[in-house]
Amino acid sequence: MRMTKNRGGMFRLILLCLTIILILANCKEEENLTPAQKLASRGKGLYVTNCSACHNQNPAVDGAVGPAVKGSNFELLKARIVEGTYPAGYTPKRTSQIMTRLPLNDDQIRGIEAFLNAP
Repeated sequence: MRMTKNRGGMFRLILLCLTIILILANCKEEENLTPAQKLASRGKGLYVTNCSACHNQNPAVDGAVGPAVKGSNFELLKARIVEGTYPAGYTPKRTSQIMTRLPLNDDQIRGIEAFLNAP
């Protein structure tokens, strides 16, 4: 019986160590990014979480509901995401009005813009 308890404890210790190593590795990767890359990385997380279900995981490809959004600028993103409108003079790719508004701030929208315009 003691062998089993020690193995379980050892397994948990190894799992904890691996988790810590992965967290530290991710922190190291973040440190090596430029400010623009960090902004785009945060924007990617916001895009995947909030936008990809309708617009596609790949922003260069049309989604089931929303069009491709690769290359979108801040003015368009803010108007669509926050206000549910389009900038003056903009011709929409689709005429539907079903996009949900999201309470994102300017910094978050700039992150999404950075992701959508990253090479």
